[in-house]
Amino acid sequence: MKPLYTKVSDYVMEKIQSGEWPVGHMLPAEMELCRQFNVSRTSVRTALLSLVNEGYLVRKKGHGTFVTAPQRVEESTVFIESFAEEMHKRGYEITTEVLEFRIMRADERICKHLELPPKSNILKLSRLRYCKDSFEEGPIVLTTSFYTMKLDYLQRYDFTKTSVHQAMAEHNMAKKYTEKHINVATLDARTSRLIGVENASPSLFITSYTRDLDDELVEYCESYYPASRNEFILKIRL
Repeated sequence: MKPLYTKVSDYVMEKIQSGEWPVGHMLPAEMELCRQFNVSRTSVRTALLSLVNEGYLVRKKGHGTFVTAPQRVEESTVFIESFAEEMHKRGYEITTEVLEFRIMRADERICKHLELPPKSNILKLSRLRYCKDSFEEGPIVLTTSFYTMKLDYLQRYDFTKTSVHQAMAEHNMAKKYTEKHINVATLDARTSRLIGVENASPSLFITSYTRDLDDELVEYCESYYPASRNEFILKIRL
């Protein structure tokens, strides 16, 4: 079953893609969308913020939410945006296995990535992601994310049932941008065991840095996508 907020986001995207809502069009008020779709204001905000993060909408304080021209690739692959959101667009349902979720004292390497003072507390979340009903085939990706305590509300969520992307949207935290670094790596013994592939198997290794609207780094993430289970496609608008 799709999350409730996707009813709103799918509706908005249909209006945008059909041309009925051109660039500059102001969206209906949040409460109007709540009544139209019989969903909570949280669901409406989650939907709108997801489209803000994707570059289709812009929110102007005191004025409303407007359609904007997305400055992005025409079609991306699962590592460009939120993993769950991208897989949802392609018709896949995802299940998540949480390996580790705790507050910890960050080491020097992680503090440097998050631009934090030495020995700062952070949230660590490590997950394996699978296509639903394909558990026996093994995970698509192993992701370890490190969050600053600005996102301490994440502790209240069960990430086997929801995504970090959705949790952030529910707390009105929009991303300013996410910077991704894409490399090729061979998996070490521990990572190979977790993913369920042979030792030293090839993998796409993606690190990402997310800044919020205050231009503060709030997330650093490391993801391994085993080459045997992933195909990556990138179409560029000319």
